[in-house]
Amino acid sequence: MYVIDIGHTAVMVPTAGAIAVWLICGRAWKLASCWCLIFAAGLGLVALSKLAFLGWGLYVPSLGFKALSGHAWRTAAVLPVLLFVLLQSAPGRWRERGFAAGVALSIGLGALLILFRFHTASEVLASLVLGVAAGRVFVRLSATLPAPGANRQTVAMSLLTFFFICSVKPSTINHRLVDVALYFSGRDQPYRWTSGVDACAARQPRAQQGASKVGLHSPG
Repeated sequence: MYVIDIGHTAVMVPTAGAIAVWLICGRAWKLASCWCLIFAAGLGLVALSKLAFLGWGLYVPSLGFKALSGHAWRTAAVLPVLLFVLLQSAPGRWRERGFAAGVALSIGLGALLILFRFHTASEVLASLVLGVAAGRVFVRLSATLPAPGANRQTVAMSLLTFFFICSVKPSTINHRLVDVALYFSGRDQPYRWTSGVDACAARQPRAQQGASKVGLHSPG
């Protein structure tokens, strides 16, 4: 597995689910609900930005911005919150350090996304800012809502949730975005993530569409 795969839906969605179960088992019901809403809203925003480009070619040429990076957003939103929750019983300064460490890790992954040209700097930067903002909202809410308790049952249930969601293969969500974009836009082919995005992608016979879409999926 490549380092950047840490931000893949196959890893971060199960991790986010494990965080939610940790909070639920710790009887932090409201905090768990808030986390689920924050994460779902962020995923929805990333998906909408990708659908806008794939189906309608909406992007900002001057910034090289086509869509938000799912890898960057998920790591920036999930990793800081994960470390913050795991350090829930530690002093406040250690929780903040855990959050900062998560942000640092997400920035490092974002740099790799740019280095290997999976995304442009503008796409990664915007995604990291939104991800960290989502995490900070959770931290602010945690200061006003009951904190979760941790025990062996909490750890066990969280791990079971992680592996259960992994078995469901949430990574297939990425492959459905192209189909959704084509359905609502009425196009035969999506706009390409590589060069030539300002022109319609060449139309091909439907028998070849499945093969052509492989190179048109979002890089993450």
